[in-house]
Order: sequence, then structure tokens, then C-alpha cells
Amino acid sequence: AGVSVEEKQDLTRSVGADRVFCYGYDKTSHVSFKKQVKEACQEIGHAAGANVIVDVVQGDLFENALVSCIKPLGTICLVGFTAGQKPIRPGILLIKECRVVGSIWARWARENTKDHYRNVE
Repeated sequence: AGVSVEEKQDLTRSVGADRVFCYGYDKTSHVSFKKQVKEACQEIGHAAGANVIVDVVQGDLFENALVSCIKPLGTICLVGFTAGQKPIRPGILLIKECRVVGSIWARWARENTKDHYRNVE
């Protein structure tokens, strides 16, 4: 899991994350995050990268780190843009051979209210 500041790491672990990495707010932090995620992928036998990345941040993090961490033919699922929306350059996705899908949680939550409430209890 990725967090913006180190203070969020313990909470993230407490709800089940096996590994937590801090991506920070600047390009230097993003580069460090990318390196740590790639090393973790190798340690667990996925040297080519992550199969799926769920991105609730977008912003500069998307291109600075996440695209580099996805394996060829992997999927990046955009579910938010808390850091703002940035244009996604199609060429970078073509070179990486990955796909990006969008998902709005609010629609699912409205259509599945009982399941949504059970998830957030």
C-alpha cells in the first residue's frame, strides 16, 4: 500500500497491508517509492512489476512512479484523483503495454448500499 506521509503507515498496516511505502509529495519521494515498490515486487516473485495498481491519488505520482511499477499487460485502476487530475500521455501506456481503467466508487456504493455499509463498518 502507498501512503502520502509516514504517519499513515501504522494505520494502513493495522487494516491488513503487508507492505506500506510512503510516496510523499515530490518527484524525489516518487522515485524512492518507485524503487521500493519494484524491490518488493522482486522479493515476492514478480520481477516484472505489479499485476494491478489501484490509484486514488493520480496527479504527478501516476507518471512519476505508478506506470513504472506496473508489469507489461498489467492494469492501473483509477478510482480517484485526490492530488488533482493530470493528462495521461497515451504513448507512455503504449510503451509499458498496460491498461488504465476508471472506476467511480460512488456509483457502486449508491447501487449496492448494504454491501457498501458492510465494507465501511
